[in-house]
Amino acid sequence: MNNLNRFRSHAILIYLSSAYPSVVDHWYPTDLSKRARIHSVLDWHHTNLRPGAAGYVLNSVLGPALGLPLNPKAAAEAEQLLTKSLTTLDTFWLKGNAMFLLGSNQPSIADLSLVCELTQLQVLDDKDRLRLLSPHKNVEQWIENTRKATMPHFDEVHEVLFRAKDRCQKQREMATASKPGPQSKIIQFSTIGEKSDDPNLVQNTTDRRKHRRKWSRAEDAILISAWLNTSKDPIVDNEHKACAFWKRIGAYFNNSASLANLPKREPSHCKQRWSKLNDKVCKFVGCYDQALNQRSSGQSEDDVFQVAYQVYTNNYKSNFTLEHAWRELRHSKKWCSLYPFENSKGGGSSKRTKLNNGDRVYSSSSNPESVPIALDEEEQVMDLPLGVKSSKQKEKKVATIITIEEREADSGSRLENLWVLDEEEQVMDRPLGVKSLEQKENKVAPKPTIEEREAADSRSRLENLWALKEKEEREADSRSRLENLWALKEKDIEEQKKLTRMEVLKSLLGRTTDQLSEKEDILKNKLIDEML
Repeated sequence: MNNLNRFRSHAILIYLSSAYPSVVDHWYPTDLSKRARIHSVLDWHHTNLRPGAAGYVLNSVLGPALGLPLNPKAAAEAEQLLTKSLTTLDTFWLKGNAMFLLGSNQPSIADLSLVCELTQLQVLDDKDRLRLLSPHKNVEQWIENTRKATMPHFDEVHEVLFRAKDRCQKQREMATASKPGPQSKIIQFSTIGEKSDDPNLVQNTTDRRKHRRKWSRAEDAILISAWLNTSKDPIVDNEHKACAFWKRIGAYFNNSASLANLPKREPSHCKQRWSKLNDKVCKFVGCYDQALNQRSSGQSEDDVFQVAYQVYTNNYKSNFTLEHAWRELRHSKKWCSLYPFENSKGGGSSKRTKLNNGDRVYSSSSNPESVPIALDEEEQVMDLPLGVKSSKQKEKKVATIITIEEREADSGSRLENLWVLDEEEQVMDRPLGVKSLEQKENKVAPKPTIEEREAADSRSRLENLWALKEKEEREADSRSRLENLWALKEKDIEEQKKLTRMEVLKSLLGRTTDQLSEKEDILKNKLIDEML
């Protein structure tokens, strides 16, 4: 580094992009007009978004961790600047349909710097963060685009921040649990046929219903994907209990990157939503099959869907609002195998939809009243995935068969080689005729021998080894560059911490001893000791 210290993130990013030719041009283009636009964003960032985001996080959450008291007044001022900056970012810097800043479809150091600034909002409470970011959909999508474009390095660099987020979340949970709540009141539940006269019970139930959050189409899509992709592999085990099954689905759902900004949902919520969604989709499939059987010539698929929609509305006295779920499930092999529909040709249509309890079906026919009927034991038999032991035994059996076939093929190949050598020896022992002599003279490319084939195989293996070696060297070079970038990032963090301590110490030294509180005096002495 020629003993030159760089401790500002913008300067570091510009230096790295200019000093190393391996950095792709879109990060810091050689085009001077594009560079000027990037510098305009960085200059705006330094005096708007940075003090707003950093000031709000410091004065509302991180102050005590640095030995500083929380400052609600400073936090409110920083929040105003942050909100104004997010609006400018949403309406000015991210205008158009481009994925990144300044109308570009590739990220630059400006995108990286601003997204890293906003990522520190992760340490806030989920509700507080959503309150700030949810009004700005373009900003949320842009953050996700930049994160995907720099993965997996983005999460690796912010690992320290994510650990801080977890610690802050645990502290908030502990603080909430330690607060004394109102004295619990024992409610005498009424017997069957009686109503409870306790107004608190009615009020609590009403409050819970008010706070119930609706499911969006995106959440439905993730839930369906979680159900379809859970327990498909028999080696993972398809015989787990219902509780463990829905826990896995809940974990899959909550770990989805597209739902990172939304509050988590419990496995029981996922189970209830799936039951409701699956029930309605099964009913609609029966209506769709009925419309499909009555399809006339010239009707398109959209026409059939509209007819099925009308049948559903007439039969169940409600509109079908889960078209997106039906389109996700209708071609799924797993879902169709668990919920089969039999079409009867002729004088009527009877579709039987198996429900998730496994012992009842819906009969959807021309009669609008659907009556649940019982399945016979033979009808309950389905082609379920194999168990864990059966799958492992099957894999071992297949591997054994493959090994035997390979041995037989190898033995056959050796016998063929011996047969060819024996024929060649017999031909060499016989005297050559006139035609044989002419063929021998006109022969240009003799058949390669076993030694030549082995030599060619050896050369091929050496070439493959050489290619693997070159690939490993390239990967090692990439790891080395990433380690250097990480070291520079850590150094920048340390320098920023040092500057922060110096600014705090400067403000404390500018005040007399009488103006300092006991904690501020202790902090001043501590900072002086660290500086010395």
